[in-house]
Amino acid sequence: MTYNEVQSIMVLGDSVSKGVVYSAEKERYIFSKEGFIKRLAQKLRPEVFDFSKYGSTTEYGKKLIDEKFHELAPDLVLIEYGSNDCDFNWDDVAADPLKDHQPKLPLGKYVENVLGMISTVRQNGKIPILTNLHPLSSHNYFNWFTRNDPDRQAQTLVWLKDIGHIYWWQEMYSYAVEKAARAMDVFVVNIRNLFLRQKDYKQYLCEDGIHPNEEGHSLMESFIMDTISHRAPGLL
Repeated sequence: MTYNEVQSIMVLGDSVSKGVVYSAEKERYIFSKEGFIKRLAQKLRPEVFDFSKYGSTTEYGKKLIDEKFHELAPDLVLIEYGSNDCDFNWDDVAADPLKDHQPKLPLGKYVENVLGMISTVRQNGKIPILTNLHPLSSHNYFNWFTRNDPDRQAQTLVWLKDIGHIYWWQEMYSYAVEKAARAMDVFVVNIRNLFLRQKDYKQYLCEDGIHPNEEGHSLMESFIMDTISHRAPGLL
């Protein structure tokens, strides 16, 4: 199938593709009307079915592939997962820092799930596309999930050792799935590189240090539109 033949797009992702941002004014997370998928859906020729869900991992993506893929028969599937897969239950870490804590999904299982979704899409003659993980701000995210509480921070650091490990751990997931996807000749939208090319990528993140803010979504939308215009103009 070529991009010119694509009539529908299915989006599988988490809060990033869902357009979740933190509103300092409302002091809570909200669904932005300017999320990059919403913005793209208004400009692309094919119909876009967005199944992104806040807090979801590739386990949820696998379930959607099983339940919705054959029903909708989309011609292209965009897969955006990882930020939740690699994350830890930080409350548990702070409560018992000497315990052997594990991420929501081990790296191998995360990559296996993504490659499984890619294989299903490919086996049905459709086009899979993957995004890697945008970078987070270790210090801002650390302050966020510890609620700036010195005791929680001290407890968490007993296990974590180095705040920078938060960044390195997430980076490992991004590079691993990118490498695996490229080995299968799947196009990867390099969102991570996009952010890191900016003079200060942190200005494109919410105060929680992990969700892209409105400016971040605008940055992603512009980059993807530029990529489409050069690589797949048939989608416009």
